[in-house]
Amino acid sequence: MEYQPASLNEAQAVDEVVAASTAFGTQTLSELSQGENLVISPAALTVALAMLAEGAGGPAQQQLDELLGASGAERSAAFSALQAAVGEYDGDPAVVQEDELPETPVLHLANQLVLDGSADPDTAFLDALAQHYDAGVVTTDFSAEVSKELLDDWVYEHTGGLIEESAVNAPDPELVFVLQNAILMAAQWESQFDPMSTREQDFTTAGGSVVQTEMMRQTLTADYTEYDGAQVIRLPYAEGFAMDVVLPASGRAAEEFSADAWAVVDEAFAAGETELVRLTMPKLDIATSEDLVSMLTDLGYGDVMAGNDLSAIDPAVFIGQVAHQAVLTVDEKGTVAAAVTEIAGTTSLPVEESEPVEMTVDRPYALRIVHTETSWPLFMAAIYDPTQQ
Repeated sequence: MEYQPASLNEAQAVDEVVAASTAFGTQTLSELSQGENLVISPAALTVALAMLAEGAGGPAQQQLDELLGASGAERSAAFSALQAAVGEYDGDPAVVQEDELPETPVLHLANQLVLDGSADPDTAFLDALAQHYDAGVVTTDFSAEVSKELLDDWVYEHTGGLIEESAVNAPDPELVFVLQNAILMAAQWESQFDPMSTREQDFTTAGGSVVQTEMMRQTLTADYTEYDGAQVIRLPYAEGFAMDVVLPASGRAAEEFSADAWAVVDEAFAAGETELVRLTMPKLDIATSEDLVSMLTDLGYGDVMAGNDLSAIDPAVFIGQVAHQAVLTVDEKGTVAAAVTEIAGTTSLPVEESEPVEMTVDRPYALRIVHTETSWPLFMAAIYDPTQQ
């Protein structure tokens, strides 16, 4: 089966899938951040889970349909269309190793299924991965060291070396399959910050301590809104994408900004609400590595983790790891970000000028990087201490 990408116009469930991706992203931030810096990719997580859903039946299928916001052919078409939409900006992931960010943003997304040589999944499952997700299929011997090298090399290649190796516990003779998804972004700001204006400033952490961190500054006319005491600004990249920065009301946690709140923000930005804003915000360089099996089980997706059922992939398999790694760098020129999600199946347990609005991001805050045409959340983060990696 050849890759046959769907278009946004023909995919009926794109809005539902985007809303579900945002909801799952906010839920994951809330569950895992716990007052510490955390960056995730809702897009990478949901694409990997959508690939898993192509091989799911019974209770697992029902739970994945709920998590992903759509089912069956509509879900497949929606994820295919979203990937195709951001795929217009595909490029060589090695661009992140260059001294300058690309003039046109690069958004690279890749998928792969790695099978143990003894596995014999349904042809329909393999066809769905190829048709909708452009996912290559390779076989290996998961009891041999070469399997870890294969996983590592793919992760390194498709994140431009920003993530150096796979998080899957291999070699392991009980492994049956690993679904891999990688996403990478490198983009310049539409309006870059002047490095000469960057200087150290106080940032109050969630615990109330004060740290000194490098703060960028600029005054710009931008999409801006306020909701439930939070200030929200949209910082566009050169084209195609934007970062939304949320400064919650004093005393509110960064991860409390809900999916419903993001929906209100999207409506405000679609209406073209702009303000002249004097913005001060930190530079960032953070990384995250998490296994989401326990979280997904606690959230009510236990049948998925237990493999009830994933018989289209393997009749005896369950999910041993949902490993998610992500990195995010934000400076005066723009943003570099990457994430890898790996699902391991195993058979063993495991405007008019006015006075600018003041927005000084000097306490814990949240951010989201979106594909502006669809609002698909590519990355989300909760920042509690920008001086900590």
